[in-house]
Amino acid sequence: MYDYHLVSTELREPYEPRACRIVRRLRSELRDDLALVEIEPPLSRHVNGTDKDVRRLILVPRLQGTALFPVSEWPLAVYVCRLKGTEEIETETVASDSLAILDWGEVRQSEG
Repeated sequence: MYDYHLVSTELREPYEPRACRIVRRLRSELRDDLALVEIEPPLSRHVNGTDKDVRRLILVPRLQGTALFPVSEWPLAVYVCRLKGTEEIETETVASDSLAILDWGEVRQSEG
């Protein structure tokens, strides 16, 4: 079962909505409500100029006063990120300067 859907809002050629399953909650020195998510289908490596298709992303609420745990409003504006230089996230804490923003998006309620 999926927790919500991710929709691109800023790319010139937006991708189709992606189903998101929360893998775990993360924190940074700035926020404690980042979400490591697994998406289906993965983003093609051509969408963001990465060397591999992207299956795991980090979502960060974009606007002050909004939150992912629990989701404070629908749709919720988010930064769509991944870690610079690696795909493995071994701790629950990430440094903000280690995140690369791939897109701006929205999470929307899953139907059903």
